[in-house]
Amino acid sequence: MTQYPSEFQNGGGFDPVTPDVFFSLPPMLLAAFLLLLALAIVLTWFARDLFGRKDPDAADDIWTAISAACQSAMAANSDQLLARAKALREAINARLGPVLTLTDGLNKPLTALDKAIKGKSQDERATTTTGGSCAPHLTVLQNSRIVLKGDSAGDPATGSARSSPPATVRDMTDAERASALRSAIGAFHDHWSDKTLRLGELRKARHTLCHTAPVERPAHH
Repeated sequence: MTQYPSEFQNGGGFDPVTPDVFFSLPPMLLAAFLLLLALAIVLTWFARDLFGRKDPDAADDIWTAISAACQSAMAANSDQLLARAKALREAINARLGPVLTLTDGLNKPLTALDKAIKGKSQDERATTTTGGSCAPHLTVLQNSRIVLKGDSAGDPATGSARSSPPATVRDMTDAERASALRSAIGAFHDHWSDKTLRLGELRKARHTLCHTAPVERPAHH
């Protein structure tokens, strides 16, 4: 039998053809998908920043921290009193320091402004004393010092008032200092312990600082 050569020769394995798809997607479609994904992430970020963010309300934390320091100072014995009074002051400074600085700078000029608006004047001249009568001593507690103001005794011969000698300053005794500390801490406690009122004041102050009305600027011609 005659043997005919085969028309199909086995030339070995086939070379793979590099496909024009990636993960079964055409390159243009994959690029469009990645672009849309990046755009969605950016829009979600801006939406969360614009609509989802809320200003934190720290009023309760402020009140609680200061109240805890105040309660600790109220319960202190004589040996712990000064340290706990300082801790109370530090707690107040840490939570409300900038606010106190602002109000302290405003109080004096505002008082003068209010007096000028009312149009009332108070005569603060020393009262003339006659017959050798004396004005009582004035004692003002300042930190751990006492300021003593002298008498304003009049001259019986002329009936005129004599100016008081300069105020003298001395250190408090331990008993005086403890009494002054307990009095000051007690007064602060009486004020701060009304939680509802203090929280309302804190939130109103914060709202005023954060949400004040915009300034109307004059139009330039």
